[in-house]
Amino acid sequence: MNLLGAYQKLKKLEPTFLTGDASAVLGISTNYAAIILGRLANQNAIVHLARGRWAYTSSVDPLLLPNILTYPMMSYISLYSALYYHGIIDQIPSTIFAVSNGKTKIFQTPLGKISIHSINSHLFTGYESHGKNLLLMATPEKALFDTFYLIPAKSNLFKRVTELDIPANFNFSIFSTWLKNVKNKSRRTIIEKRLEEIKQTL
Repeated sequence: MNLLGAYQKLKKLEPTFLTGDASAVLGISTNYAAIILGRLANQNAIVHLARGRWAYTSSVDPLLLPNILTYPMMSYISLYSALYYHGIIDQIPSTIFAVSNGKTKIFQTPLGKISIHSINSHLFTGYESHGKNLLLMATPEKALFDTFYLIPAKSNLFKRVTELDIPANFNFSIFSTWLKNVKNKSRRTIIEKRLEEIKQTL
């Protein structure tokens, strides 16, 4: 199959698509579609995100990748990425952080490193859709809550959260709703302690 012709037909699937989607559009087997997609990726026409997942670099927002990579489970941008998005921290994260109702996993993609962190399904809330692509982003409050929730994680990524610029309209009262769903007493205590420390600095 002509690569240029395949590329043009696949454009209707952008910004991201599955190997199965390409197979249907091109009218070829899944195995042959994977070969064609691999050749297109070798020519930098598209990028291989993960097993069976592909993207057009010119049209995909990297912040959309977590929800694409965790499908059929869901995820939303949170933690350091959302804290930066909302102006609560100044340092730009080199990794895109998200929480999911699926498994904790790290994806190394040509478009950046994606760090997915599992959270209790009862706490999979506190996010909003942004922009025309309906990007799922944690609210400022939920981004901070998620960060504190993951302090005990083995990765130790979230133990040093300092220099926070908390906005004047930050809603501390909503934390009590989420804390009710934190069944682990020590984890709940950590979150409550960090919240009190922040309040004392305001």
